Amino acid sequence: MYDKLSSMEPEDSDGTNDRIVVPLLALSASDSGRAKERFPEYRLTRLVLARLDMTDSEAAVFADFTDATPYWPNFFGVTPFYDHLRASIERFALAPLFANDGPGRHHHTIRPRGYDYYADAVDPTGMERWRADYREMTPAQQMLAASIIWLYRGKKDNCWLRRVPCTWHAADAIEEMRRRDVLASWGRLVLLYPGW
Repeated sequence: MYDKLSSMEPEDSDGTNDRIVVPLLALSASDSGRAKERFPEYRLTRLVLARLDMTDSEAAVFADFTDATPYWPNFFGVTPFYDHLRASIERFALAPLFANDGPGRHHHTIRPRGYDYYADAVDPTGMERWRADYREMTPAQQMLAASIIWLYRGKKDNCWLRRVPCTWHAADAIEEMRRRDVLASWGRLVLLYPGW
C-alpha cells in the first residue's frame, strides 16, 4: 500500500522525501522491519523535527498513530505543552536532565542542565553529569529526553547529545516507546510543541 510515492508525498529537489511521516508511522504500527527497509535512513531526530513543518492534517494523523489524542478542549497553545512537558519530565524521571530555572513563562523556564546560560558556555562538570545521567536511563527515557532536546534546539544537537545514544531509527524508536508505554506521551509532546 505504501510502496510508491503518493501525491501526498512530493519528492524534494535533492531526491529525498520529506512527506513520509504518514507512511512511516503506518508501517511502523504494523511492521517496523518493513518500515526500516522502506525508509532506511529515517531517524527519530528527523521524525521529531518534521513536526516543525507538518500540516494540520499530517499532525492529526501523527496524533492518531501515536495515540496522542487531545484530552481537553484547548489542546494547542503554550500552556498545554508546558503542562505536558512538566508532567512527562516528572513521570519518566527526566529531572536530572532538565531544570525549571529559565527566564520567562511556561515552557521557556525549562531548559537542559549542563550549560552555563549566563556565560553562554558548556559547564564541563555539569555536562559530564548530564551525559552520565542520560546514559543510565532506559532507551525509552533517552528517546523522550533527546526529543525534548531536539524540540528545545529546533534542530539536531551536538551540545548535549554528543557521545550518547541518540541515532535510533524512527521505526525502532516507535516500537520501543510503544513497548514501554511512552509513545502516547512522546507523541503528545511532539504534537503540542508550539516553538521554544
